[in-house]
Amino acid sequence: MRSIIDEFDDFLDNPIQYIISYIRDIPKLIVTVFFSWIIFFLYLIYIHPSQTVTSKSLINFDSIGEIKIGMSVQRAEEVSHLQLLPITSSGLISKGCYYVEPQVNARLERIRFMVIKDAIATIEVSRNYSLRTVNGAQVGQSIDEVKAIYGKNITTKDSNLVYTPPKKKFRLVFETERGQITSYRAGRLPEVDYINGCFDYKN
Repeated sequence: MRSIIDEFDDFLDNPIQYIISYIRDIPKLIVTVFFSWIIFFLYLIYIHPSQTVTSKSLINFDSIGEIKIGMSVQRAEEVSHLQLLPITSSGLISKGCYYVEPQVNARLERIRFMVIKDAIATIEVSRNYSLRTVNGAQVGQSIDEVKAIYGKNITTKDSNLVYTPPKKKFRLVFETERGQITSYRAGRLPEVDYINGCFDYKN
């Protein structure tokens, strides 16, 4: 490999010829850069596709974006291009019920998924003010606002608001405090009704 000193010596010996030799290499450099960008974009599209579930994804009673209730964790990762990491602090993996959450750099905060026997059972949102439901409900809204959104299909159970969709085996449960929505969860019965999450699960 030629050193900087060698290059400088060549320049001093014949400056004009040295400059011409570099000018001749410019087309090669342009072609190299062009194909490097093509390879980079192909990598982004096919090898490392962007995540399809983001902070702008809408939550339905049975899904968030491409992630559906009932999917395995592996399948959910495949369709969303997210890495879902176990929340080991729950200490309930051996019991058959545990939680996973998106990796930190996914920009999806305060959301987790309850997993039972490797199938996603609920989608749970707490203190996240950007994630909305398909109908437009979100954390921070008042009880009256959410009641207005869901109309006669929402009922009050203890301090919670419960939306019953056309598919009766699913629910949207909104937890409230001081007249506002503090968290909500979507999912299948009976898991979506678990007040204490995995602690209420019986194998």
